[in-house]
Amino acid sequence: MELKQLSEQLRTDGTAKGLCQAYRIRISGSRSIEDLVRLFIRGIDFCVINDYPTQEFMRENFKGKSEPYGAYVDDEVDEANLPHCVLNGRCKAFLEYDGYCVSRIYARHDTEGAINVADHAYVTIDAFDHSRLTVAVAGSDAKVLVNVYGDAQVECIGSGIEVTKTNKKTY
Repeated sequence: MELKQLSEQLRTDGTAKGLCQAYRIRISGSRSIEDLVRLFIRGIDFCVINDYPTQEFMRENFKGKSEPYGAYVDDEVDEANLPHCVLNGRCKAFLEYDGYCVSRIYARHDTEGAINVADHAYVTIDAFDHSRLTVAVAGSDAKVLVNVYGDAQVECIGSGIEVTKTNKKTY
């Protein structure tokens, strides 16, 4: 699908789910996949709550194009110090954070992953749906905040990890 058609379909689908006018305008003005992924990450709360765009739509239109900007779909991800990372579908992830980095990770759908955090890194993780994560912290200066929603499961190893579980499926 061409970018213009893709943007129009995202705008139409978003409107049907209650997407605000400001984001509809931003989607229409997007000039690249990077612009669309940035909007997705910035509006992740709306996207998670409304399953927007759907996994199938992401597979068809973003897989193989959105990875350089931090959004993965059914991928094997082996990265370090990503500032933002959204794992959609059936991702298998191995993520490492160290130094003085700050990051936000969103694990959705059936994602499985291991996240290692060390040094002075500060990482916030939101785990949704049926995702399964193992989070390990080395040292006493790293900090990890984990928000667990729905049926997501998180195993924690080390200190400096704060886990908040909620019975809600989303935010």
